[in-house]
Amino acid sequence: MRFLRWFCADSFLEEIEGDLNELFQEEVEAFGFQKARRRFLLKALRYVSPYFFGKKQLSIHHLYHPDMLKHYLKISFRHLFRQRFYSLINISGFAVGLACCLLILLYIRHELSYDRQYPEGDRIYRVLEEGMFDGELLKGAIVTTPLAETLLRDYPEVIQAARIAPELSEAGSNLVRTETTDKNSYEEGFVYADPAFLKMFQFPMIYGNWNALDQPHTMVLTRSKAERYFPGENPIGQHLILGNDTENPFKITGVMEDLPVNTHFQFDYLLSMEGVATAKIPNWGFSNFMAYVKLSPKADVPALETKMIQIIKKYQEPDYEEKVKAGEHHWYRLQPVQDIHLKSSDVFGYWVHGDIRYVRLFGAIAIFILIIAGINFMNLSTARSANRAKEVGLRKVLGSYRSQLAHQFLSESVLISLLSFVLAISLATLLLPAFNQLIGETLTIPWTNPLLFPVLLGATILIGLLSGTYPSVFLSSFRPAQTLKGQLNSGSKGARFRSALVVFQFTISIALIIGSLVVKQQIDYIQNRKLGFNKDQVIIIEDSYMLKNQTQSFEEALKEIPDVAYVSHSGYIPVTGYSRNGTGAWPTGTNPEETAVGLAKWYVDHDYIRTLGMEITEGRDFSIDMPTDSQAVILNQKAVDMLGFEDPIGRQITSYTYLDAETGKLLEATYTIIGVIENFHYESMKENIHGLSLVIGTWASTTLLKTSTVDMPRLLATVENTWSTFAPDQPFRYHFLDERFARMYTLEHRIGRIFTVFTGLAIFVASLGLFALATFMAEQRRKEISIRKVLGASVSSITLMLTKNFAILVLISQVLAVPIAWWFMRSWLQDFAYRTTMEWSVFVLSGLCALGIAILTISYQAIRAAVANPTDHLRGE
Repeated sequence: MRFLRWFCADSFLEEIEGDLNELFQEEVEAFGFQKARRRFLLKALRYVSPYFFGKKQLSIHHLYHPDMLKHYLKISFRHLFRQRFYSLINISGFAVGLACCLLILLYIRHELSYDRQYPEGDRIYRVLEEGMFDGELLKGAIVTTPLAETLLRDYPEVIQAARIAPELSEAGSNLVRTETTDKNSYEEGFVYADPAFLKMFQFPMIYGNWNALDQPHTMVLTRSKAERYFPGENPIGQHLILGNDTENPFKITGVMEDLPVNTHFQFDYLLSMEGVATAKIPNWGFSNFMAYVKLSPKADVPALETKMIQIIKKYQEPDYEEKVKAGEHHWYRLQPVQDIHLKSSDVFGYWVHGDIRYVRLFGAIAIFILIIAGINFMNLSTARSANRAKEVGLRKVLGSYRSQLAHQFLSESVLISLLSFVLAISLATLLLPAFNQLIGETLTIPWTNPLLFPVLLGATILIGLLSGTYPSVFLSSFRPAQTLKGQLNSGSKGARFRSALVVFQFTISIALIIGSLVVKQQIDYIQNRKLGFNKDQVIIIEDSYMLKNQTQSFEEALKEIPDVAYVSHSGYIPVTGYSRNGTGAWPTGTNPEETAVGLAKWYVDHDYIRTLGMEITEGRDFSIDMPTDSQAVILNQKAVDMLGFEDPIGRQITSYTYLDAETGKLLEATYTIIGVIENFHYESMKENIHGLSLVIGTWASTTLLKTSTVDMPRLLATVENTWSTFAPDQPFRYHFLDERFARMYTLEHRIGRIFTVFTGLAIFVASLGLFALATFMAEQRRKEISIRKVLGASVSSITLMLTKNFAILVLISQVLAVPIAWWFMRSWLQDFAYRTTMEWSVFVLSGLCALGIAILTISYQAIRAAVANPTDHLRGE
């Protein structure tokens, strides 16, 4: 019926409407209500004809004539200035939504731009190894030594192959100096690379060319590092000394441009893989490399992945088919280089990447905030409908067509949207530094991009049109006879629609509140969970390998400091970023092909367990007084379970030690189990605890200090003085173990902050919508309220009457939001092997927060309506 009234000329409407209503009543009796409605719709559509439009629908020429547009604009500005308060709410709500969208779109644009700058990058892939182990799908980007060379040799589709090794030998971090100084500087970002690596990715070179890594002990620097060590010079032919190894300096053979921020690579120094013995050994059991391949233009990637199974059958697992049947097999997969940054959250490898799920989440939040802002405009427009009803009636009486009025209201919507756009640009510019700090990026608004303003302007106009469609149809549908008599009635359907919009807004807001609380709860759970070691008041002194034969003397000097309880030397620390080593181990005397399990193998000293406060559940700790402990091992409980030992003390295990560079074979060693320690978390809690073995080692890159001081600055100064005594030319670098532990969950902390910020914004914008509906209801019921007051109703009872309906809407939102938020947050928690449980209190607290905010928002209009003088509204009755 509304559609019919919209297009049909007034001269035909009454007769057509009467006939259709009579037929509808007859068909309800004959066919039933639902079928009668469908037949009514078909009959109404038959009248969609220019004949019935008459003069009611103006031509496009008349509607968009410059004079008409000027008139629309003039009236729109006049209305905005007349209703300054509501215009401010409209514009500010829209502006906040648009600013949030703009900032989030900058973030999404940045995340989606990763690794798209390489020429022919759509043909470059990273090789992943995936497999089923103990019923779990595992993915890794670290592959075996000969894989890249084998792919290049055996498969014609592969036209280039190259490896990099971020943790091989001198890779990772180093103390660096030139040949002309004895003072070292600490640097990170060292990566070994095959000679073909530069040519495959075609990195822009400043000095040298893509063949710069063809010779052993050569190095390519980025521009910034070259400028740091050789300012204003061409460094080709110069040398850098790593780790004070003066006998094997690295010759600089190339300088490349600094890596852009939108690449998954994280290096400043490329070291040649040529001449590195472990990089040439054709051992399929040694994995320390990431492999990249470039395919021919017509290569069939799925077919190539299928053929790559032959590598496993030929070189790694001759019994591959049996392993497939047993569900314990692996395979290789090719990952497009553009997917590495956002689609590697479940891939074990080097460097930290983004997560496509968070990009989608933030995109959804941006859309929801924008929808909430649009809903606000609808509610605010219809809430002020009573004030504009007589205007509509008078203009219709004076000859205005409904289409003219609809376009007038759409013009107001677009004008508000455009004004909001200007304010949103300003807000986004002002808030960008804070947003960058929030997400840990350095985003900029691409002002020079010629598409920026046209796209934003077009989107803004489209949003204005979409959000203004319902108010324009609603306001232009008022009938003059009713509005001029003051008999405005928006109808129960309109009220239900507006209530549904508020429910939608608060459903999103409550879901975001629940998300924020669950993220905070999980972070608290991680920080307070029993780790299996004591991370508090432990100092990590970096680069202690530089002390060489003075390590023992340095340890004794540290032990003389009163506030130092224990000192330990080891590069294996239970937080990410430090040494890791995996090996195969099996009960001595058994067949390793049948009984071997994968264990982490850490080299520690005699005080390691005491320094970190680990708990020994069986057996004993290492002892300096027991020479045989050099061939002893301490296992965690997980390793004992994996090896199948019920009484492990005194049992022996055999494990691989290191790769023989001459023979290419893994050497073995036998150890006696002397103790078992409680399982402890040495990786992120997103991962299960794995089997671990501790053995005595003689080389360490770091020193651990367990302290009991209450004056940490004084202790650090004392330790630094001690360090300077033994290593005067080396920088003193330290970290606290608990801070390093917290860094493992930087992303989770950041997600929690982002959730909180956008939750607050969503609630703020949604509250504006609730304020609009409260305004509408107060205006609609002002005569009723006046009569109630005349009859003796108190202010509190009237306030409760107006507030009760909105509280019900919030409670409905709570009911809808809880299952939605529960499902999404349960999926997020699945990423953690060790996770909190979503308590009922989280859902109750979120509902109470939303209800409290809603009541505070409504109270202003409710109390204002309750205390108003009833004679002001009953004077004309």
